[in-house]
Amino acid sequence: MDTSVSDHGIETIGVDPIPGPSRIIDPWKMMVFWSMASASALTPLIGYLLYPLGLIDMLIAISIAFLIGFVPVGIFSEMGRIIPVPAMIISRKTLGYASSSVMSLIFTFVNLGWFGLNDITGGLILASVTSSSPMIWILFMAIVQIMLVLFGARYLEKFYRYTAILLVFSYGVLTYLLFKVYHPDMPAILHPSTAVNWGSAIGLVLAFSILAWAYKVSTISRFARKREAREPALKRSGFFLAPSIGIIIPVYVMGSLGLISEAATRNWNLAAVRFSGLGGIDGLVAIIASIGASLAIIHTNSMNLYPATADLLSAIEGLFNKRMKKFAQPISTVMLGTLGAVLAYAGILNYASGFLNLSGSIIFPFTFVIIADWFIMNRHSAISADFYSIPKNSLGNANLAGISGLIIGVILNLIRLNPLNSLFLYVPQDIFGSLAGTAVFILVLKAVQKMQAAKEENKSDTVAE
Repeated sequence: MDTSVSDHGIETIGVDPIPGPSRIIDPWKMMVFWSMASASALTPLIGYLLYPLGLIDMLIAISIAFLIGFVPVGIFSEMGRIIPVPAMIISRKTLGYASSSVMSLIFTFVNLGWFGLNDITGGLILASVTSSSPMIWILFMAIVQIMLVLFGARYLEKFYRYTAILLVFSYGVLTYLLFKVYHPDMPAILHPSTAVNWGSAIGLVLAFSILAWAYKVSTISRFARKREAREPALKRSGFFLAPSIGIIIPVYVMGSLGLISEAATRNWNLAAVRFSGLGGIDGLVAIIASIGASLAIIHTNSMNLYPATADLLSAIEGLFNKRMKKFAQPISTVMLGTLGAVLAYAGILNYASGFLNLSGSIIFPFTFVIIADWFIMNRHSAISADFYSIPKNSLGNANLAGISGLIIGVILNLIRLNPLNSLFLYVPQDIFGSLAGTAVFILVLKAVQKMQAAKEENKSDTVAE
């Protein structure tokens, strides 16, 4: 395996374990990183999708989603610190090597969907501000994002940290102008306009933010400082909580702004709102703030492209020989970034709500099954090399327990379960289906272990005779 992370500044480590000298990210940097990753051009859309709830109930739904999601996110953060590889590499033991490769390809396209959604949203913002074609800006942002991802996690983290101030300032100015020009009716905005379906609302927030990011967290935490045997509880909790806190803060803030902007201007995308009537310095400041918000948000999409590259490499790294392996990550990044821009141009924004629900139906059971396997099979005691040997037997390539749990979870998330509709008014169906799938995984795993133990016992008896 490679021991260097980059070559001439371009990250080439792929999905190999991160060497010790490159593992330097601390909890504060991790929280800022995930705040910037979560604060995308698309984040205010949550305010539009949950607009009927009103501001108060939307914030309650986000809070409940955080309480559900912070533990899974924290566990994936720990995974990356203990075994410095992406989650898709860990899943080779859970699902089997070949089955994991199939899921890696599926998640590659899920991340490309996110890339396309953000790319078109950012393009529309810049097109609105500059009165130009969105296609120009879609292409521009795709090129910038590809360049950022080529340089890898080390430079992404720095870029995120240094653009955080620009993002906060830009949205602060836009918020001030929103209230100055449009005067939102806050008493009316606070309360729901329809009966609240809590299960649906919470599930949407989970799929939009914290659980959608969960399995990607180890892609960055593998660059964090290695977990020590007797690590102080405060330090460990910092690494555990940093990603989920970072992810949820922009959802609170930008989701609220999206809802208020939708109520006041009929446009959830605050950065694309036209503040007519402003002249002189105020008009110029509005344009600069909109452009600043768009440019600062570009980096978010890099965190859709970066995991997409890792997912693809998890599936196809064996296709590259030793001499070509260092080119695998850059080639994959350019190819996927280009494809994501095509999705943006093709109009993926029109399918945003359906895409969010579908991606959650797949990602949630995968997340829970991986976590269950991590603890039941003591994967944390493994060494990195254990995840890279290609098994020669069918069980190593297709783990019955992992596949069964995942498939059952996805099916239960997608089909109509009318007898449970009253439950789903309060509990997201995706959570119910994913937990049921995890239970199936545990049951099948225990059954397989018993069968294997019986075979070994019979074999021992035969040898003894």
